[in-house]
Amino acid sequence: MNSVICLLLTFCACAVGAIFGDGNPKNGIEDQRQLAPAEILQSVGTIYCDGALRGTATHVSLSSIAPSSRSSIILTAAHVIYHKTTGILFETCVYRPQGKRLSSIDFLKISPHDFKPQSKNKIQQASQDIIFVTLQKKLRGSGLILQEVEDTDNQLLLIGYNQNQDQISISRDCGQFTSESYETDLLLLHNCDAGRGASGGPILDARSGSVIAVHGGTFLINSSENNPFGAMQGAIADPEVLINQGRKIDSDVIAQLKRFIAYPSKNSQN
Repeated sequence: MNSVICLLLTFCACAVGAIFGDGNPKNGIEDQRQLAPAEILQSVGTIYCDGALRGTATHVSLSSIAPSSRSSIILTAAHVIYHKTTGILFETCVYRPQGKRLSSIDFLKISPHDFKPQSKNKIQQASQDIIFVTLQKKLRGSGLILQEVEDTDNQLLLIGYNQNQDQISISRDCGQFTSESYETDLLLLHNCDAGRGASGGPILDARSGSVIAVHGGTFLINSSENNPFGAMQGAIADPEVLINQGRKIDSDVIAQLKRFIAYPSKNSQN
């Protein structure tokens, strides 16, 4: 079978993510996303770059990593700060806590990363799709805790911007998958519903409430579908054909955060 492997990343308003269902288009799309609860929403926001919404981000708790830090740091997917066609870094980016338009905070520094916007190796690209950003102003609240989790049988939660409802939503009752097609220890494959603007949103362990991955996009293997984007709406999750993915929080990510905090001027890029 001559299959083409595509990585469909929710870069901006023109990109599409997978909303899963029963595979029957006649009964509509089973989009179960709802408004995120206040206790989580206070630690999540949206990213705007060069005048448009580009993705979602998480306010990171530094209490166990750098308790004396006076900075506020957010976590997101690296691709949201790059132009999807040219691969050029956007000139101006801001973070909007809880997605509030009148609360924009400028970026101060971006952590070093290996993300390559125009890489043809899509699995490797997704594995490097994660950054930290120091903000110009201090955020309220303590943020969400980052947690290393290899594999989990617990339910997952995905928090991300929902373009259909123009709000930050929560996707519940989803879980982790394994795949032979996308075999890597760095990515968490999941069936949490995600749409435009959800890239960079936190994937939470439902039991602990900690961030265990950052949503990056959707993997699709397509051999016959003329409209792969349409096929992603209401389809059955299949880790060998169609599945959402996120970069896991692991020891390397934690180490990257610690270096960024300890040496912000040295370990940053503009």
